[in-house]
Amino acid sequence: MLAVGEGLRLNFATTMANAGSNLLTIAPGVASKNYLGHSANMQLKFTKRDIKTITALPNITSAAPQYGFDTKLQYYDRYTYSNFQAVAPEYAAIHRIQVGANQRFISAVDFKERKLVVVIGSKTAEKLFAPEENPVGNIAYIENRPFVIIGVMQKKAQTWSTGGMPDAYLNFIPSSTYELLNNPQKIDTIAVTYEDLKLLPQTQNIIQKIIALNHGFDPNDISILSFSDIAKNQEKTNKFFVGMQIFLGIIGGLTLLIAGVGIANVMYASVAQATQQIGIQMALGATKKHIVSHYILESLVATAIGGIIGMIMTLIFVFLLRLIPMKGEFFAVIGKPEPVLSFLVLTIVIVVLGITGFIAGLFPALKAAKVDPAEALVYE
Repeated sequence: MLAVGEGLRLNFATTMANAGSNLLTIAPGVASKNYLGHSANMQLKFTKRDIKTITALPNITSAAPQYGFDTKLQYYDRYTYSNFQAVAPEYAAIHRIQVGANQRFISAVDFKERKLVVVIGSKTAEKLFAPEENPVGNIAYIENRPFVIIGVMQKKAQTWSTGGMPDAYLNFIPSSTYELLNNPQKIDTIAVTYEDLKLLPQTQNIIQKIIALNHGFDPNDISILSFSDIAKNQEKTNKFFVGMQIFLGIIGGLTLLIAGVGIANVMYASVAQATQQIGIQMALGATKKHIVSHYILESLVATAIGGIIGMIMTLIFVFLLRLIPMKGEFFAVIGKPEPVLSFLVLTIVIVVLGITGFIAGLFPALKAAKVDPAEALVYE
């Protein structure tokens, strides 16, 4: 039970982390009140000045503009309508994006020189190219402009996204190239990475006030910005699966409780059958401490044997479960959940088994220690 819960928790933690680590996405909102000549319902529009001021703040490691657009991607007579993200080179590290061998993501040189290059998502590659074809080095057209394909994103499980869809469905070009070609009047979103999660609420509050002052909005109007924090969603998901793991552990604990009652009954029967031998041992000088220790040890040995058998069966179960093929769109998104016998799980099991064995043997042992040697010698 604990291995299943631990496997699910770790799997979903990984798929959540694949969306980005220490990442805060900021989207512009609408003013909710009049302030210094700005009327309510006025749309906030990000500028390059906002990015510069955010980058200079403490606890911020980087801030970069992001643009999203949908258009046709064409390769000879093949085409597909896809979602594109115009991003900075840091996007790959933040979102844990990896490309194939001899390929690359957008580089600092691509960004600086505003090159016409594109990294296509794994889903886009499946639509435009046959499995045996290598897309890298070919030219694809985006809005009738030739872009060189420099990489194909490797598949990854991802259950949450800041862009509305998993990275596998996105294609990436340099944001500087997008600005050169389209001269956008506003920045769609700002991707911010930070150092310390504990300081994030304070950091968000400072960003809120600085951007408000940059544009003449009310610094206390929380509707002008929308923050999307991956860490907060990761924390909620982790708490959910920890709770589920505790629930599964309780079920397993109740099973062990029933087993402990069974061991206790066996120990009571053992004490009853060995009453005469107990009397002889006590008559020869055995103390109550010796009698109690003997039967507790016997109970712990019985519990340990059962625990070892259970561990072996669990290892076999985990091995067989990992052999089961789990394919399809659902598992492509959430990944393949596998039971995990972590050190923590093993520690919990050993401790619970030890407590169960000790309690199961304690009461029969105390009964054995109360045997009167004189009565026990004539007991039949």
